[in-house]
Amino acid sequence: MEKKKVLKGSLNKKIKFIAAVLLIILAAAVYVVKNGNKGVEVEVYTVENSAVNDVYKESGVVKSGDKYHIIAKTSGSINEVLVSENTPVKAGDVLVRIDTRDLQYQKDLKNSSIEANMAKKEESDVNKVMATAPIEYINTLRQNVASAEAALNAARNDYQAKQVLFDSGAVSNLELEASKSSYESANAAYESANTRLSQSSTYLESLKKEGLTEKDINKKFYESTQKQLDAAIAADQTSIEQLDRQIADCEVKAEYDGVVLSVAAKDISMVSAGQELAVISTDAHGQYKVETDVLTDVIPYLNVGDPAEIEFDMRGTKKTVSGKISEIYDFANEEKSALGLKEYRVKVLVALDENTPDDIIKDGYGVNVKFNLYNNENVAAVPIGAVFKYDEKDYVFKIVDKKAVMSPVNIDYKSGTQAVISSGLDVGDVVITNSDNEDLEDGVRVRIKKS
Repeated sequence: MEKKKVLKGSLNKKIKFIAAVLLIILAAAVYVVKNGNKGVEVEVYTVENSAVNDVYKESGVVKSGDKYHIIAKTSGSINEVLVSENTPVKAGDVLVRIDTRDLQYQKDLKNSSIEANMAKKEESDVNKVMATAPIEYINTLRQNVASAEAALNAARNDYQAKQVLFDSGAVSNLELEASKSSYESANAAYESANTRLSQSSTYLESLKKEGLTEKDINKKFYESTQKQLDAAIAADQTSIEQLDRQIADCEVKAEYDGVVLSVAAKDISMVSAGQELAVISTDAHGQYKVETDVLTDVIPYLNVGDPAEIEFDMRGTKKTVSGKISEIYDFANEEKSALGLKEYRVKVLVALDENTPDDIIKDGYGVNVKFNLYNNENVAAVPIGAVFKYDEKDYVFKIVDKKAVMSPVNIDYKSGTQAVISSGLDVGDVVITNSDNEDLEDGVRVRIKKS
């Protein structure tokens, strides 16, 4: 009897253990079935054709006429400023005069150099039949080098002294510049004389090594000397022509009729080539323009001739006039956003329609400019969050049989909220709009979030 009771108790324990295991397995199976079928919760959008209109708005300023900047073409001291702000000018009027004394001094040096070389040519003509002409010529060149070196040392000492005096305020900037010009001219003269001596000596030695007679040496040396002198004279003449143009540019003239807006020249005593001297506004004959700075991301969607709308706030009442883009600059400027972030903008000019009433628009008015970047009345567009990049291509997740399926698409245009799809989707397709969900991947089961 006792043995049967023990066996029966052992059997009951086994049955209870098996039952417990089965319950656990059943619960796990129910959980897997229940939650496995649940899938990743997603938000969706059903594709349909609709109108897409994307507008970009930027602030701008009304401008009457065109501005052009008067730039100095040569450097020097400013002798005279003949205009002031709001002065009307005609094309050809002299605005600023720059001192020409330094340029004239350089021109005189070049003329002296030409005269000296012409005299050497005449001397060479006289001595070309003399057997000792090459030796005498080279000796003369040596004397010229010595004279030029002495002049260079004197000019250098004077320039160094002027620099010290200028730093202490004892001499003017004009005197310093004149000394510097003399030093540079003396240095150029020394280098030229030294080069001529070196070339002539080398050439004479080469002729001697050829075993030529003294008569032949004289002839060849004479011809070489003539060529050198002719080349030096031609170079000086070219320099004089350039100096004449610079002297002419010292009278800075207006290129167009207009009104002087600003005169930077009145506040400076010395000007460098390329420096702004004045700004002139031309007569636009009633044609107004709006100047605005557009973000570089927007520029690819704008073209000259595109329409634009300009909004004026007239004492609380908004008025709108139309215009067209007349110019898009081909470079960008770095600016700071309202939040202090770095951004790049391109200047865009919009010409207002000629029938724009003068009573609502004036030079300097602040306005808002609206550009229509995209407009299509019948396109397939999806929320921007539905599109994602993979291997440099655009994709969306379509829902097919309750699964997310990666589908490539071609995008025609992107706004801040929508992406216009040109191919890859059909009307009625359901796409996932929160494509950035980390649990999403191709083929994963999904369920649509209830609104």
